Amino acid sequence: MMFGELILVLIVSGVVVWAIIKVVPDWQNRIGLDRREDSAEETLRQRFARGEIDAEEYERSLEVLRSGRLSEYGRMSEKGAAK
Repeated sequence: MMFGELILVLIVSGVVVWAIIKVVPDWQNRIGLDRREDSAEETLRQRFARGEIDAEEYERSLEVLRSGRLSEYGRMSEKGAAK
């Protein structure tokens, strides 16, 4: 009977951990595990919010980031280099 109780405790523990993760979806942000893949876009958003760039420059830069075109300086992005 001891083995059955151990299995039950493990199952209940797993369900509790799963429920906590689902109830608190931003737990990774608080402990620093979430690394945003679009960090360049986030940096651009922050610069716009601080007033370092205007709306026109923000839109132009966002389009370049999302499309992977050549930069002003003629360097190819990873997407463009694969062609």
